[in-house]
Amino acid sequence: MTLAERYRAALAPVVPMETSIEIARGEGSYLAATDGRRYLDLVMGIAVNALGYGHPAVIRAVTEQVSRHMHVYSGSGYQESVVAFAEALTAEVGADSLVFFGNSGAEAVEAAIKAARFATKRPAIIAFRGSFHGRTLGALSLTASAARYRSAYEPLLPSVYHLDYPAPTRLDMTPDEAFQHVRQQMDQLLTLEVEPEQVACVVVEGIQGEGGYVVPPAGFVPWLRKLTRDHGMLLVMDEVQTGLGRTGRMWSYQHEHIEPDLITLGKALGGGLPLGALIGRGEVLDAWTGGLHGSTFGGNPVSCAAGLATLTVIRDEGLVERAQVLGEAALARLEELAALPEIREVRGRGLMLAVEFQGQDAAAHVERVLRRGLERGLYLHPAGVRHEVIRLMPPLNIGESALLDAIGVVADVIQETAHVRS
Repeated sequence: MTLAERYRAALAPVVPMETSIEIARGEGSYLAATDGRRYLDLVMGIAVNALGYGHPAVIRAVTEQVSRHMHVYSGSGYQESVVAFAEALTAEVGADSLVFFGNSGAEAVEAAIKAARFATKRPAIIAFRGSFHGRTLGALSLTASAARYRSAYEPLLPSVYHLDYPAPTRLDMTPDEAFQHVRQQMDQLLTLEVEPEQVACVVVEGIQGEGGYVVPPAGFVPWLRKLTRDHGMLLVMDEVQTGLGRTGRMWSYQHEHIEPDLITLGKALGGGLPLGALIGRGEVLDAWTGGLHGSTFGGNPVSCAAGLATLTVIRDEGLVERAQVLGEAALARLEELAALPEIREVRGRGLMLAVEFQGQDAAAHVERVLRRGLERGLYLHPAGVRHEVIRLMPPLNIGESALLDAIGVVADVIQETAHVRS
C-alpha cells in the first residue's frame, strides 16, 4: 500500500488532505518529499513554524529538555523551562501580566471564555463574522468563518453574539463605511439584544486569519478598547495567528497602541510543538485560583523549551522588524497584480500577505493557482469565507530573494490560470 492508501485506511477522513505530497522532511523554508522534490513552503503548518524547519536553536533546546524529562504535569512541581518561557512572554506583554499554558490556540480561547466569565460574572460574549477561534465547542461557538464548521454540532454555547467584521471587500464598502457599519451593528446589538452589563468580553482577531487576512480599518481596535472599558467588558485579542512577530510587531494590537485585557496565543508559540497560552492582566487572572481550570499537558516542558528558543531567536535576530521590512517589499511586488481583472485586492501586514480574487469563479481560480503553484514547487494555502483568497505565511527568517522569487511565481501562475476552467 502507498502511504496515501495507508493514511486513508487508518485515519478518519474528517481532516481533508490538501496535497498528494509524501513528506520526508522539512529543511529551512522547504518541504522535501519522498520522491526527491522540494517545495518552498509558504504555509508553514498554518503559521506555526515561525523559524522554518530544523532551526538549530530550537533543535538544541528540545534535545536538552528531552534529555532531562519530556513531561511532568505542571501542577507537580516547578519546572525551569515553563517558568522561563512565561517570564519571557510577560516581558513582551507587560510586567503585570500572568500566563496560563494549554495545548493549542483553541484551548487558549476556551480558557479566555472561562476566565472572562469568572472575572466579570457575566455570561455574554461578542465575536465577529469571518472569525476563526478554534473547533472545540466553546471556541467553535465564537468561530464564524464557515457554517459547515458549526451546523453539525449545535446547540453551541449560548449567549454568543456575532457582528460583521469591518472587512471592506466582504461587505462591498469602503474602509470608513465598513467601520461605521460595525459601529451601528454594535449599537443595535447592545440596545436590542443584550445589555452591555451582561457582556463578559469581546473577542477579536487583530487581523482575521481564515477570514482572508483582513486588516481592519484604522481606529477599529481602539474603538473596541474604549467601548469595552466604558461598559466593564474585557477585550480579548486573538493573537493565535498574528502573534510572535508575524505582523511586524510582536503582537498585532501593538499596531493600534492599545492594551487588551486578555491575549490568546497558539500556532507559532511552541516553536513547532503543540502549545497554547492565555495571557492576561494580573488583576484579571490573579483571582482565577487553584482548581478552577487546568490541563494535563498544558505547559509541556519540551514545548516551552522550543517556544522560548523560538522567541529568543525572534528577538535576538530582529525578526519582528525584519517581518515588517520584508513584508513591505513583498506587498509592493504583490500589488503589481492588483491591475489584473481577476484580482479584487492585494493586502497584508508584515508577513501576513493575501491576494483576493473576485467574480463567481474566484474560489475555482484560487484552487487552480494552488495546484499549478504546487507543480512549480510552491506550497500555498487558501483563505476567505468563500475560499476566494490565497494567503502567504512564510517563516520570519525566509530569505528575501526566495520570498520575492516565490511571489514572481505566484504572479506567473495567476496569469497562466486566468482563463483556464477546472
